[in-house]
Amino acid sequence: MSLAETAVPFGQNETLISSIRNILKDYHPVSIFKEFLQNADDAGATRFHVILDYRSHPTNSLINPEMRDWQGPAILIFNNGIFEDVDFQSLMNIRVGGRQGDRTMIGKYGLGFNSCYHFTDVPSLISRDSIVFLDPQETYLGQRGIKSPFPRNGIRRYSERDQLVPFENIEGIDFRSTFNGSLFRIPLRRSRSDISNRVFTIEEVRSLFSNIKTTILSEFLFLRNIEKIEMSYIPHVRIGASFQVRPLWKAEIIDLDEVRDQRRQRLNNDEIRIFQMRIKLIDSEQIQINNERNERWIIVIGAQENPEEQEEYADQHRLCVLGGVAARLETSVRPNFFVGKMHSFLSLPDVTYLPVHLSGTWALSSDRSRLLIDNGEWDSDYQKIIWNRHILLDFLPKLYCKLLNNIIELYNNNEIDREIHPVSKFWPFPPITHNCPKYAVEYGLKVLHNILQNEDTFQLIDNDDDANEKVDILFNLLPRDQVKDVHTLLQNNWDGIGVRSNPDLMSLVRSLPIWKTLSDPLNEDFEPPLKAALHGHILPRKMPHYRTRDSRIFLDASIDITRRVLTELNVPLRNIRDYTFEDVEFPTVECDNYYHHFLRNILSTNTITGIVQGLRPRRCFPTSSRRLKRINDLYDQNNEVFRIVFGNTDVFLHPDFSDFSLTLSSIGFNNTIDQRTFIKCAEKIEELQTDTSPPSDLRYRGFILVDYLYKNIEEFDLEAIERIPFVPIARSLDLPYSQHYNHTQILDSFRNIIIPRYKEVAWSRKCLIAEDVIPPQTILQDYPSLGKPSAPIVVVHLRFLHRTLRDEWRNNWAGAFKHNIEEIYKWLEGECLNGELNLLDYIREEDRLFLNINRDQDPFDLRNWVSADDLILNAAPEEERFVKSSLATYPNMLRSVGVREVTRPNFEINVRRHNQSNFGQSNMFRYFLDQNFPLHDVTFIMNNDRIKTSRFVLAASSEFFREEFVTGRYAGQSPPITINIRNLEPIRDIRFNSMRILLRYLYGQSIDHAIQNRQSLNGDDEEHHIVVNDSNNLVLYKDLLKMANYFVLNHLKELMELRLSYLVTRLNVQEMNRFASSSGANQLRGFCERFIETNGRL
Repeated sequence: MSLAETAVPFGQNETLISSIRNILKDYHPVSIFKEFLQNADDAGATRFHVILDYRSHPTNSLINPEMRDWQGPAILIFNNGIFEDVDFQSLMNIRVGGRQGDRTMIGKYGLGFNSCYHFTDVPSLISRDSIVFLDPQETYLGQRGIKSPFPRNGIRRYSERDQLVPFENIEGIDFRSTFNGSLFRIPLRRSRSDISNRVFTIEEVRSLFSNIKTTILSEFLFLRNIEKIEMSYIPHVRIGASFQVRPLWKAEIIDLDEVRDQRRQRLNNDEIRIFQMRIKLIDSEQIQINNERNERWIIVIGAQENPEEQEEYADQHRLCVLGGVAARLETSVRPNFFVGKMHSFLSLPDVTYLPVHLSGTWALSSDRSRLLIDNGEWDSDYQKIIWNRHILLDFLPKLYCKLLNNIIELYNNNEIDREIHPVSKFWPFPPITHNCPKYAVEYGLKVLHNILQNEDTFQLIDNDDDANEKVDILFNLLPRDQVKDVHTLLQNNWDGIGVRSNPDLMSLVRSLPIWKTLSDPLNEDFEPPLKAALHGHILPRKMPHYRTRDSRIFLDASIDITRRVLTELNVPLRNIRDYTFEDVEFPTVECDNYYHHFLRNILSTNTITGIVQGLRPRRCFPTSSRRLKRINDLYDQNNEVFRIVFGNTDVFLHPDFSDFSLTLSSIGFNNTIDQRTFIKCAEKIEELQTDTSPPSDLRYRGFILVDYLYKNIEEFDLEAIERIPFVPIARSLDLPYSQHYNHTQILDSFRNIIIPRYKEVAWSRKCLIAEDVIPPQTILQDYPSLGKPSAPIVVVHLRFLHRTLRDEWRNNWAGAFKHNIEEIYKWLEGECLNGELNLLDYIREEDRLFLNINRDQDPFDLRNWVSADDLILNAAPEEERFVKSSLATYPNMLRSVGVREVTRPNFEINVRRHNQSNFGQSNMFRYFLDQNFPLHDVTFIMNNDRIKTSRFVLAASSEFFREEFVTGRYAGQSPPITINIRNLEPIRDIRFNSMRILLRYLYGQSIDHAIQNRQSLNGDDEEHHIVVNDSNNLVLYKDLLKMANYFVLNHLKELMELRLSYLVTRLNVQEMNRFASSSGANQLRGFCERFIETNGRL
């Protein structure tokens, strides 16, 4: 039955096209992606796939001839969720979504579905056993829409076949079985209609969707079910032709088993869940080497009861207090930019610039995209703002604290990057470089208030100073600029964040150490500390500042808005008299004798621990020249390495303080060599190299440091050290290398040197380490990458040899040139052995970098240099792109660069077991060899050649001959019997020697023994043995196969099929296939067909 006969009326219930037009005003065209993604997630789908279909389809057999306008390019949207009856019903409800009773649903089918009318007038979908076409204008179907079961026996003979062709073979649709998914087809309108004036080409749609992938990874964060999102396209093909779905990009959650249940299970009130998620994006459109992007996220989600005062509003609008916070822990993209956004399960246009994404069940605007939160929007929608501010400022800050605590635990356990402390990295304020919404600043204050109330956070923070206030402990984890940004944010948004009317926030802001103190006029370069308004004073306007005692803090109020804010924070104003006579002091600028004596005394007191810790940040320790420096910038002159490396520079602690070395080491004094001080030594050597007159013993200093490294290498992290140039190198090499190896420097870094064993594979790109600092073998065993070049470097060196030295070394250095090339290939072969190196990342398939020669050929002849495209492994010598023996030694290298290879198909030719007795030494076999033996009674003839044999032996060896002599054509004939081979049509063209070999086989000799003795029957068997070589016996094997087929010698036939299969090449496979077909060799024919299928593209 046709669709028209089985269809029932099915359409949306609104009566006016204007309803759809009004809905479209609230949706941008690109919103179709998120709307359908939301619906898929609500439907429980785990996979979501958008396909841009460039094809046009036949128009001969349609539901209605008018439908031909919708057989062109289309947007196909698939998810693996199943349409339930309620979902079909919701499509007819224009102004509401489905699943009205479930508050956790984002949208479900209905309202958001109508975004598809930006592109089409006639959307359709297939799910389960049903197909739906919608026509709100009633122009093409004569009604609002139809729903029908689709055919279950395919559509080849279906009366309305062309109407269903666009769906066929998309995501497994075959019209023979139930479709366990949902596929929407949105054909693009070609002209304006009553629904919309917009007309999109398929290229415009692709351009419109092009930016989706930039943020697609964050769309997984707060969804419950979706695990994979893809975008592909089907290129234009001729109507009716086969097609291929080509990927544009694919994003998916990896390690799903760890997070699937956490995402899917419904949250109970007051429940909080924290889990991590790893997401990967593969961008097939990106042509760069690395088209993969990986991110690791940590997400906290939670729920709580609705506030009593808003319960009625929540019920009316299907709202519940539900939300989450997501922080990105890792990303493979550099630089690592992050822009925090608001989410309502999926991302919204609202940008917060926070270091996290926030999600909530927001009360959204009519287009479900704009948030109303800021205080200044009260007139817009009071109830929405109240609801949204409750989620943002009362609920989400608690989740943020839970998330931060979990991240700090990861940080403490070294499970995330420790370069930046989590408190700093996920500081809950936006940067001042962006114009952030005021509610983002309010949110930051609320989070900060919650952090300071959270004992768990401070137990997790590794802090040894119990005397500090919590707020100080927290802010000590931040860089100064980040602290100053909080001051700027508060100041710029002061009138809109409600601090003055909120006592808790007022107390919080007063306690924050974010306010700049006045600098020392005698030391303008010294950056003054930041202090809390709670502990500070401000000077009268325009009052000059001088150095003061530490007992009183003065905040910088030189800017009017700063002064106003500090005044409203109740910072006291210091009067001029008290300031001048109680606060100002005149400090000592340099270390005189009195300060020298004073410092020794306080270091010797019983309260040394507290004093020393307080001195840590101060520039108060004298050098040998009595200048003052911070303790962590000073070194112990008694240490030999320090003494040699730093020479006569002024970095050594004054000798009078050497007896405090152990005590001062607790606050940063450099009295031993560790990772930090070693790097400082290396960086000092690096710095000295840039001097206009570097010290004459600079190379010796590098030698001393390298020697110390080798002796204590297990104490260091080489990765942090290898970038610094302090390693002595060979400044020149012997001929012919010296022509292109010329380094003016005497030192370089481990990252840029090679040891002698790698000289030939990278000498043009790297420095050769000096002979007196070559790493001992024991070190190289433990650190095999030390002095070893990387694959990109070796490839660049290979290009250099090929392009530059090929002509220069032609006359005098041919052997060295060839040796260099062979060493490079040998190195690349070893690196490719385990499959971890992919040379296609560095060598294009068309790069002619491979020397394909025999031993006696010219390596300088350009024709002997080939690309991966020019080679096929395992090809026969007579075939094109044959890999010669010298290059074939490196198969793993060739495979890694994309060289294809002839593959023997996975096709087994069965040879039955056959007990061939060896009668070679028996009387019977000797009688056969004696052609004059009187009992021979059968003669095989071919032209002038004859062979005599016995019919009894033939009958005993072959069922074929037994039947022929007993009941067949030769039955009743009196011997001698003559058989003319030329009269036997299937084998008439065989060679007579092949017949001799067959008869030997029938007389009990093994086939290989029979082939080895190819001479006249009266010859001596022991004198003419030749080695059986398959490649020399192609014609013989064909003869034997034809005779074995004719004489029904199945074992011999199968054996010859097997032998011939090893002689199949790309050149002869077609001919061999025809021969197999004509000779009844079905196994050989099957092998040839599989060979063509396996190697047909080569």
